[in-house]
Amino acid sequence: MNKNKYNILVTGASGFIGRALITELLKNGHTVFGLVRKNISSFNSQFYTNILIEDISKPIHYKQNIKIDIIYHLAAKTHSISKKDIKFYDVNVLGMKNILDLSNRLKIKKIIMLSSIKVNGEGFLNNENFYSTISNANPLDHYGRSKLKAENLLKEYSKINNINFIILRTPLVYGACVKGNLNKLMSYIDKNIPLPVINTNNERSLIGLRNLVNALIIVAFNDKAIGKTYLVSDDKPIRVECLYKNIAKLMNKKLFLVKFYSSFLKILVWPLGKTKLVDKISNSLIIDNSKIKQDTEWTPSISFIDELKYMVENRKI
Repeated sequence: MNKNKYNILVTGASGFIGRALITELLKNGHTVFGLVRKNISSFNSQFYTNILIEDISKPIHYKQNIKIDIIYHLAAKTHSISKKDIKFYDVNVLGMKNILDLSNRLKIKKIIMLSSIKVNGEGFLNNENFYSTISNANPLDHYGRSKLKAENLLKEYSKINNINFIILRTPLVYGACVKGNLNKLMSYIDKNIPLPVINTNNERSLIGLRNLVNALIIVAFNDKAIGKTYLVSDDKPIRVECLYKNIAKLMNKKLFLVKFYSSFLKILVWPLGKTKLVDKISNSLIIDNSKIKQDTEWTPSISFIDELKYMVENRKI
Protein backbone atom coordinates (compact mmCIF):
# COMPACT_ATOMS: atom_id res chain seq x y z
CA MET A 1 0.00 0.00 0.00
CA ASN A 2 1.25 3.48 -0.89
CA LYS A 3 2.42 5.29 2.27
CA ASN A 4 2.21 8.82 0.82
CA LYS A 5 -0.61 11.04 2.06
CA TYR A 6 -2.98 12.63 -0.44
CA ASN A 7 -5.83 15.11 -0.67
CA ILE A 8 -8.81 13.14 -1.95
CA LEU A 9 -12.26 14.26 -3.09
CA VAL A 10 -15.14 11.76 -2.81
CA THR A 11 -18.51 12.21 -4.51
CA GLY A 12 -21.40 10.22 -3.10
CA ALA A 13 -19.79 10.68 0.30
CA SER A 14 -23.04 10.20 2.19
CA GLY A 15 -23.79 6.82 0.61
CA PHE A 16 -22.93 3.56 2.32
CA ILE A 17 -20.01 2.92 -0.05
CA GLY A 18 -18.80 6.52 0.26
CA ARG A 19 -18.86 6.47 4.05
CA ALA A 20 -16.96 3.19 4.20
CA LEU A 21 -14.35 4.41 1.72
CA ILE A 22 -13.83 7.72 3.52
CA THR A 23 -13.47 5.97 6.87
CA GLU A 24 -10.68 3.81 5.43
CA LEU A 25 -8.98 6.72 3.68
CA LEU A 26 -8.90 8.68 6.94
CA LYS A 27 -7.45 5.65 8.75
CA ASN A 28 -4.69 5.61 6.14
CA GLY A 29 -3.82 9.24 6.91
CA HIS A 30 -5.27 10.95 3.85
CA THR A 31 -7.13 14.28 3.88
CA VAL A 32 -10.64 13.82 2.48
CA PHE A 33 -13.19 16.25 1.03
CA GLY A 34 -16.74 14.93 0.69
CA LEU A 35 -18.92 16.41 -2.06
CA VAL A 36 -22.38 16.41 -0.44
CA ARG A 37 -25.77 18.15 -0.45
CA LYS A 38 -25.99 18.01 3.35
CA ASN A 39 -23.21 18.17 5.92
CA ILE A 40 -21.87 14.84 7.20
CA SER A 41 -20.79 14.94 10.84
CA SER A 42 -20.17 11.25 11.53
CA PHE A 43 -16.45 11.17 10.65
CA ASN A 44 -15.37 13.47 13.50
CA SER A 45 -11.95 14.08 11.98
CA GLN A 46 -9.95 17.25 11.41
CA PHE A 47 -8.87 15.67 8.12
CA TYR A 48 -12.40 15.51 6.71
CA THR A 49 -14.18 18.50 5.14
CA ASN A 50 -17.66 18.77 3.61
CA ILE A 51 -18.00 20.58 0.28
CA LEU A 52 -21.66 21.51 -0.10
CA ILE A 53 -23.26 21.53 -3.55
CA GLU A 54 -26.85 22.03 -4.66
CA ASP A 55 -27.03 18.99 -6.94
CA ILE A 56 -24.39 17.03 -8.82
CA SER A 57 -26.48 17.29 -11.99
CA LYS A 58 -25.96 21.07 -11.91
CA PRO A 59 -22.69 22.99 -12.47
CA ILE A 60 -20.47 22.93 -9.40
CA HIS A 61 -19.47 26.47 -8.46
CA TYR A 62 -16.64 25.60 -6.10
CA LYS A 63 -13.89 28.19 -6.29
CA GLN A 64 -11.75 27.59 -3.21
CA ASN A 65 -8.11 27.13 -4.12
CA ILE A 66 -7.29 23.70 -2.72
CA LYS A 67 -5.00 20.99 -4.00
CA ILE A 68 -6.80 17.75 -4.80
CA ASP A 69 -4.76 14.75 -5.95
CA ILE A 70 -7.48 12.17 -6.58
CA ILE A 71 -11.24 12.11 -7.18
CA TYR A 72 -13.35 9.07 -6.34
CA HIS A 73 -16.57 9.46 -8.29
CA LEU A 74 -19.14 7.28 -6.51
CA ALA A 75 -22.30 9.40 -6.83
CA ALA A 76 -24.93 7.76 -9.03
CA LYS A 77 -28.63 7.34 -9.63
CA THR A 78 -29.28 3.60 -9.42
CA HIS A 79 -33.07 3.31 -9.09
CA SER A 80 -36.08 5.30 -10.18
CA ILE A 81 -39.80 4.71 -10.04
CA SER A 82 -40.02 6.52 -13.38
CA LYS A 83 -39.64 4.53 -16.56
CA LYS A 84 -37.99 7.50 -18.24
CA ASP A 85 -34.24 7.85 -18.48
CA ILE A 86 -33.98 11.56 -17.67
CA LYS A 87 -33.23 11.08 -13.94
CA PHE A 88 -30.44 8.63 -14.74
CA TYR A 89 -29.06 10.95 -17.40
CA ASP A 90 -29.14 13.98 -15.11
CA VAL A 91 -27.23 12.38 -12.24
CA ASN A 92 -25.01 9.85 -13.99
CA VAL A 93 -24.12 11.64 -17.23
CA LEU A 94 -24.46 15.35 -16.39
CA GLY A 95 -23.02 14.53 -12.96
CA MET A 96 -19.91 13.07 -14.59
CA LYS A 97 -19.62 16.10 -16.89
CA ASN A 98 -19.78 18.45 -13.90
CA ILE A 99 -17.15 16.44 -12.02
CA LEU A 100 -14.88 16.60 -15.07
CA ASP A 101 -15.39 20.38 -15.27
CA LEU A 102 -14.48 20.64 -11.58
CA SER A 103 -11.43 18.42 -12.01
CA ASN A 104 -10.27 20.64 -14.86
CA ARG A 105 -10.48 23.75 -12.67
CA LEU A 106 -8.71 22.01 -9.78
CA LYS A 107 -6.12 20.45 -12.14
CA ILE A 108 -6.76 16.94 -10.81
CA LYS A 109 -4.70 14.21 -12.45
CA LYS A 110 -6.47 11.01 -11.37
CA ILE A 111 -10.15 10.02 -11.32
CA ILE A 112 -11.50 6.68 -10.11
CA MET A 113 -15.06 5.94 -11.18
CA LEU A 114 -17.41 3.40 -9.63
CA SER A 115 -19.53 1.90 -12.38
CA SER A 116 -21.77 -1.16 -12.70
CA ILE A 117 -21.82 -4.61 -14.29
CA LYS A 118 -25.08 -3.43 -15.88
CA VAL A 119 -22.84 -1.69 -18.43
CA ASN A 120 -22.07 -5.18 -19.73
CA GLY A 121 -25.69 -6.26 -19.63
CA GLU A 122 -28.25 -8.25 -17.70
CA GLY A 123 -26.84 -11.71 -18.33
CA PHE A 124 -29.97 -13.63 -19.22
CA LEU A 125 -31.36 -10.95 -21.55
CA ASN A 126 -28.03 -10.81 -23.38
CA ASN A 127 -28.05 -14.62 -23.70
CA GLU A 128 -24.95 -14.84 -21.52
CA ASN A 129 -24.34 -15.24 -17.81
CA PHE A 130 -20.57 -14.75 -17.60
CA TYR A 131 -18.71 -11.45 -17.92
CA SER A 132 -15.00 -10.65 -18.03
CA THR A 133 -12.94 -7.62 -19.01
CA ILE A 134 -13.09 -8.68 -22.67
CA SER A 135 -16.91 -8.82 -22.67
CA ASN A 136 -18.56 -6.17 -24.82
CA ALA A 137 -20.61 -3.41 -23.24
CA ASN A 138 -24.29 -4.04 -23.93
CA PRO A 139 -26.46 -2.26 -21.34
CA LEU A 140 -30.19 -2.91 -21.55
CA ASP A 141 -31.71 -0.46 -19.06
CA HIS A 142 -31.55 3.29 -18.46
CA TYR A 143 -29.15 2.91 -15.55
CA GLY A 144 -26.67 0.76 -17.47
CA ARG A 145 -26.79 3.00 -20.54
CA SER A 146 -26.24 6.14 -18.46
CA LYS A 147 -23.24 4.58 -16.71
CA LEU A 148 -21.73 3.61 -20.06
CA LYS A 149 -22.15 7.20 -21.29
CA ALA A 150 -20.45 8.43 -18.12
CA GLU A 151 -17.59 5.97 -18.58
CA ASN A 152 -17.08 7.16 -22.16
CA LEU A 153 -17.10 10.82 -21.05
CA LEU A 154 -14.36 10.03 -18.54
CA LYS A 155 -12.26 8.17 -21.13
CA GLU A 156 -12.57 10.95 -23.70
CA TYR A 157 -11.74 13.64 -21.15
CA SER A 158 -8.75 11.68 -19.86
CA LYS A 159 -7.34 11.24 -23.34
CA ILE A 160 -7.70 14.92 -24.24
CA ASN A 161 -6.42 16.26 -20.92
CA ASN A 162 -3.77 13.63 -20.24
CA ILE A 163 -5.07 12.52 -16.85
CA ASN A 164 -5.22 9.05 -15.32
CA PHE A 165 -8.45 7.14 -14.79
CA ILE A 166 -9.58 3.77 -13.44
CA ILE A 167 -13.10 2.34 -13.70
CA LEU A 168 -14.50 -0.41 -11.47
CA ARG A 169 -17.70 -2.19 -12.49
CA THR A 170 -19.46 -3.96 -9.63
CA PRO A 171 -22.37 -6.33 -9.13
CA LEU A 172 -24.68 -5.99 -6.10
CA VAL A 173 -22.72 -4.64 -3.11
CA TYR A 174 -23.56 -5.96 0.37
CA GLY A 175 -22.21 -4.86 3.73
CA ALA A 176 -22.69 -2.69 6.80
CA CYS A 177 -25.42 -0.02 6.55
CA VAL A 178 -26.56 -1.26 3.15
CA LYS A 179 -29.69 0.41 1.81
CA GLY A 180 -32.26 -0.56 -0.80
CA ASN A 181 -33.42 -4.10 -1.48
CA LEU A 182 -30.98 -5.87 0.85
CA ASN A 183 -32.07 -3.74 3.77
CA LYS A 184 -35.70 -4.48 2.88
CA LEU A 185 -34.86 -8.18 2.70
CA MET A 186 -33.47 -8.13 6.25
CA SER A 187 -36.61 -6.31 7.38
CA TYR A 188 -38.85 -8.96 5.80
CA ILE A 189 -36.87 -11.77 7.44
CA ASP A 190 -37.00 -9.98 10.78
CA LYS A 191 -40.80 -9.76 10.49
CA ASN A 192 -41.14 -13.42 9.42
CA ILE A 193 -42.63 -12.43 6.07
CA PRO A 194 -42.56 -15.37 3.59
CA LEU A 195 -40.14 -14.81 0.73
CA PRO A 196 -40.61 -16.09 -2.83
CA VAL A 197 -37.65 -17.94 -4.31
CA ILE A 198 -37.19 -19.51 -7.72
CA ASN A 199 -36.73 -23.28 -7.78
CA THR A 200 -33.37 -23.14 -9.53
CA ASN A 201 -29.66 -23.45 -8.85
CA ASN A 202 -28.79 -20.05 -10.29
CA GLU A 203 -25.73 -18.26 -8.90
CA ARG A 204 -24.92 -14.56 -8.91
CA SER A 205 -21.69 -12.70 -8.23
CA LEU A 206 -21.75 -10.18 -5.40
CA ILE A 207 -19.08 -8.06 -3.74
CA GLY A 208 -18.67 -7.33 -0.04
CA LEU A 209 -18.37 -3.67 0.91
CA ARG A 210 -14.99 -4.03 2.62
CA ASN A 211 -13.59 -5.95 -0.37
CA LEU A 212 -14.80 -3.19 -2.70
CA VAL A 213 -13.30 -0.44 -0.53
CA ASN A 214 -10.01 -2.31 -0.49
CA ALA A 215 -10.09 -2.56 -4.31
CA LEU A 216 -10.88 1.16 -4.67
CA ILE A 217 -7.88 2.07 -2.54
CA ILE A 218 -5.46 -0.40 -4.13
CA VAL A 219 -6.15 0.70 -7.73
CA ALA A 220 -5.61 4.33 -6.77
CA PHE A 221 -1.98 3.67 -5.96
CA ASN A 222 -1.06 1.03 -8.55
CA ASP A 223 0.35 2.24 -11.85
CA LYS A 224 -0.71 -0.98 -13.60
CA ALA A 225 -4.34 -0.03 -13.04
CA ILE A 226 -4.14 3.31 -14.87
CA GLY A 227 -6.43 3.47 -17.88
CA LYS A 228 -8.09 0.14 -17.07
CA THR A 229 -11.71 -0.88 -16.62
CA TYR A 230 -12.02 -3.72 -14.12
CA LEU A 231 -14.82 -6.05 -13.10
CA VAL A 232 -14.69 -6.58 -9.32
CA SER A 233 -16.50 -9.20 -7.28
CA ASP A 234 -16.05 -11.73 -4.52
CA ASP A 235 -14.43 -14.92 -5.74
CA LYS A 236 -17.45 -17.22 -5.34
CA PRO A 237 -20.92 -16.53 -6.77
CA ILE A 238 -23.81 -17.20 -4.39
CA ARG A 239 -27.21 -18.80 -4.84
CA VAL A 240 -30.08 -16.46 -3.95
CA GLU A 241 -31.56 -19.08 -1.62
CA CYS A 242 -28.18 -19.37 0.12
CA LEU A 243 -28.14 -15.59 0.65
CA TYR A 244 -31.61 -15.71 2.25
CA LYS A 245 -30.76 -18.66 4.49
CA ASN A 246 -27.51 -17.21 5.76
CA ILE A 247 -29.07 -13.85 6.57
CA ALA A 248 -31.87 -15.56 8.50
CA LYS A 249 -29.37 -17.71 10.38
CA LEU A 250 -27.27 -14.70 11.37
CA MET A 251 -30.42 -12.87 12.50
CA ASN A 252 -31.56 -15.91 14.52
CA LYS A 253 -34.78 -15.93 12.55
CA LYS A 254 -36.77 -18.74 11.02
CA LEU A 255 -36.88 -18.41 7.26
CA PHE A 256 -40.14 -18.89 5.40
CA LEU A 257 -39.54 -19.58 1.71
CA VAL A 258 -42.19 -20.11 -0.95
CA LYS A 259 -40.64 -21.88 -3.92
CA PHE A 260 -41.90 -21.29 -7.45
CA TYR A 261 -40.91 -22.42 -10.88
CA SER A 262 -40.01 -19.33 -12.88
CA SER A 263 -42.72 -19.93 -15.50
CA PHE A 264 -45.44 -20.05 -12.82
CA LEU A 265 -44.12 -16.96 -11.01
CA LYS A 266 -44.13 -15.08 -14.32
CA ILE A 267 -47.84 -15.79 -14.66
CA LEU A 268 -48.46 -14.49 -11.14
CA VAL A 269 -46.56 -11.24 -11.62
CA TRP A 270 -47.45 -10.61 -15.26
CA PRO A 271 -50.29 -8.18 -14.34
CA LEU A 272 -47.70 -6.14 -12.38
CA GLY A 273 -45.30 -5.98 -15.31
CA LYS A 274 -42.56 -7.78 -13.36
CA THR A 275 -41.80 -10.74 -15.63
CA LYS A 276 -38.29 -9.42 -16.42
CA LEU A 277 -37.57 -9.32 -12.69
CA VAL A 278 -38.39 -13.04 -12.51
CA ASP A 279 -35.91 -13.68 -15.33
CA LYS A 280 -33.29 -11.68 -13.47
CA ILE A 281 -33.51 -13.56 -10.19
CA SER A 282 -33.91 -16.99 -11.80
CA ASN A 283 -30.76 -16.84 -13.94
CA SER A 284 -27.07 -16.68 -13.18
CA LEU A 285 -24.76 -13.70 -13.57
CA ILE A 286 -21.12 -14.52 -12.89
CA ILE A 287 -18.16 -12.15 -13.00
CA ASP A 288 -14.54 -12.99 -13.76
CA ASN A 289 -12.45 -10.83 -11.40
CA SER A 290 -9.09 -12.28 -12.46
CA LYS A 291 -7.81 -9.22 -14.35
CA ILE A 292 -7.77 -6.84 -11.37
CA LYS A 293 -6.22 -9.57 -9.23
CA GLN A 294 -3.53 -10.18 -11.82
CA ASP A 295 -2.66 -6.50 -12.32
CA THR A 296 -2.81 -5.28 -8.73
CA GLU A 297 -2.57 -8.38 -6.52
CA TRP A 298 -5.90 -7.35 -4.97
CA THR A 299 -7.86 -10.20 -3.49
CA PRO A 300 -11.34 -10.20 -1.91
CA SER A 301 -10.04 -11.35 1.47
CA ILE A 302 -13.22 -10.82 3.53
CA SER A 303 -15.34 -13.97 3.28
CA PHE A 304 -19.01 -13.95 2.28
CA ILE A 305 -20.11 -15.07 5.76
CA ASP A 306 -17.92 -12.54 7.58
CA GLU A 307 -19.22 -9.63 5.49
CA LEU A 308 -22.79 -10.87 5.77
CA LYS A 309 -22.44 -11.07 9.56
CA TYR A 310 -21.08 -7.52 9.65
CA MET A 311 -23.99 -6.41 7.47
CA VAL A 312 -26.56 -7.95 9.80
CA GLU A 313 -24.87 -6.49 12.89
CA ASN A 314 -24.88 -3.01 11.35
CA ARG A 315 -28.17 -3.00 9.46
CA LYS A 316 -30.23 0.19 9.18
CA ILE A 317 -33.49 -0.10 11.12
